[in-house]
Amino acid sequence: MWYVIQTMTGKEEELTEVLDKMLPQTICEKSFLIKRETCWRLKGEHKIQKEILFPGYVFVKTQTPETLYYQLKKVPKFSKLLSDGEEEFLPVREDEQEFLESLITIEQAEEKEEYIVKRSEIETDEEGNIVWAGDPLSQYLGNVVRKRIRKRYVVIEKELFGKKRTVLLSIRLKGDRKS
Repeated sequence: MWYVIQTMTGKEEELTEVLDKMLPQTICEKSFLIKRETCWRLKGEHKIQKEILFPGYVFVKTQTPETLYYQLKKVPKFSKLLSDGEEEFLPVREDEQEFLESLITIEQAEEKEEYIVKRSEIETDEEGNIVWAGDPLSQYLGNVVRKRIRKRYVVIEKELFGKKRTVLLSIRLKGDRKS
């Protein structure tokens, strides 16, 4: 099962490295963060970058959350396993995990897997309405709460980690290879 560790924003990658070094795979099978592709226009050119989709959150796959919880107490200053406040550790619900897995593409980067939400290709009509979308956005067009086509993103709303959350997904226009 997946669990979520809350950490200080900006310390996510450092925490995954510490978890990989400190914990055996029997306790922490995998730790990862989810990144998303973004497109920035700089001096007239589009630049593709990756940024963390959920700042302050690290995902772990474990079958022993209690053991993980006690091992996290040894990790200096920056981690807390999400719980319901009564010593029960909250796994990422099955529907939430399916949602996240539907967004993610796993790529190999420097001996480690990278979990990336790729940009979705879209097509719009004259009024700027999205009439077609590629994956991963295609499954969540009904969840779009805001769109900024010119800025190359849409915002979808989804229940995650016990709260309604907004998730920013990057887009590119069909036929436009630069953005």
